[in-house]
Amino acid sequence: MGVIATSKYILEMLKIRKRYEVNDVLALNDAEIRVKQGTIHALVGENGAGKTTLMKILCGIEKKDAGEIWLNGDKVDIRNPRHSFSLGIGMVHQHFRLIDDFTVAENVVLGVEITRKFGFISLRDVILAVKRLSKDSGLMIEPSLKVRELSMGQRQKVEILKLLYRGADIIVLDEPTSVLTEQEITDLFNAVRRLKAQGKTIIFISHKLKEVMEISDEITVLRKGKTVQTGKTEELNEKEIAYAMVGEEIPLEIKTSKGLSMPKRAILHVRDLHVKDRRGLVEEVRGISFDVKAGEILGIAGVAGNGQKELVEALFGIRKASSGSVFIDGKDVTSSSIRVHRENGMAYIPDDRIGEGSCPTSSIVENIIADRYYKPVLSNRSWIDISAARRMAGTLVKEYDVRTSSIYSTIGMLSGGNIQKIIIAREFSSNPKVLIICEPTWGLDIRSTKFVYDRLMEMKINRKAILLISSNLDEILDLSDRILVIYEGEIVADFNNTAVLTKAVIGEYMMGLHLKTLRREKSTTL
Repeated sequence: MGVIATSKYILEMLKIRKRYEVNDVLALNDAEIRVKQGTIHALVGENGAGKTTLMKILCGIEKKDAGEIWLNGDKVDIRNPRHSFSLGIGMVHQHFRLIDDFTVAENVVLGVEITRKFGFISLRDVILAVKRLSKDSGLMIEPSLKVRELSMGQRQKVEILKLLYRGADIIVLDEPTSVLTEQEITDLFNAVRRLKAQGKTIIFISHKLKEVMEISDEITVLRKGKTVQTGKTEELNEKEIAYAMVGEEIPLEIKTSKGLSMPKRAILHVRDLHVKDRRGLVEEVRGISFDVKAGEILGIAGVAGNGQKELVEALFGIRKASSGSVFIDGKDVTSSSIRVHRENGMAYIPDDRIGEGSCPTSSIVENIIADRYYKPVLSNRSWIDISAARRMAGTLVKEYDVRTSSIYSTIGMLSGGNIQKIIIAREFSSNPKVLIICEPTWGLDIRSTKFVYDRLMEMKINRKAILLISSNLDEILDLSDRILVIYEGEIVADFNNTAVLTKAVIGEYMMGLHLKTLRREKSTTL
């Protein structure tokens, strides 16, 4: 007996099954989702629950093994991404797919350019078309800007504009708020509501239940590849959704240890640090100084693109500082290599888990031992002790609840959240003196987020010095003992009493409002 579709839905995916033969993982097990036209439908679930896989099947990126897809009451067999586009379906992925050296307009129309007589591309027509689309959709952005100059929120706008330009009626947003500031999230939600009012259908993949409750009309919950709950958002609450996601009660509150006595001994010293861009022309970090003490979490808040990336890369030895100094527990490592930083007790979790934090074509074992393969615990007379490496990887995979069928699976086969778990497992298990952690819970589900927070608290109790860089202000406020705000490569605020801080106050400093006011006051007195 076949599955039954009903015409009141714009999209129905019924009894969808998908098994990855490479690592023998059943990603989807009769998963289903039914979406009404002109609604915002949230798709939630733990890491590895199958959310992204289900949407990749819808977008023609993956092939289903079984099941049916219905669009507007008609059964369809989506062959590839081009076919999916032709049906009015598009997806904005977690990791944006833009060309940095192209302008906004060039990225939006790439592949479907406006041409004049003899096939010439009219740049003027392209810019006008993108301006008009930007205005109509509420996704305001200057078409002539280069993508490399854009914040993450602006890049996301470009990705959505690309889909709208190609006529998408069903837009899938995969973890759209993961690396956005509070203001960028507000702007995104306003734009999504505007698209809904224009008749577009939005599928919103997220782990952030507060946002799901705020933005969605209906919710579908996946657990281990199965649909376990669906319903109207107004009839559900966060605890019910969390329980459906994991199959057990997970406390939603964060347990911190801010009441601990603060030791005075600083482990990480940064003094008057200046860092230039890759070309050596523009100063991205301008005279930053701070200490991180043992048993302290120092949070750095700021809009992406204000020098955070350059700062942490200079701290970890990825790029050279033009001047200033970095000390780890009294040892000068300013001009040292990454290995020297690691050997002196520094660990680093970057925000780019695919490009920097892991090697997606290598196995879980290889990624876990990447920072320690030469050490006696894993090295036997210049040869890697395979048995020891296997034991270490197996222990960490189990301890950090990484969803995989084998420790020899390639990292690229894992979900984004499970990749993050592997990176965190490697860095946390190195027993560092100093931990630099960027966007620690980006893309992680409730259970994994709580696990990471609990581990951070353990490291703090064990007197590790932790530098936390995050665009999630709730995370910064909940975890940090002190908070610095970075703007245009400078520290513009230093808050010691985080208990009385609000997101609004931090946001003002992140946007440089207080600095701009000070500059205006100075200019009027001259």
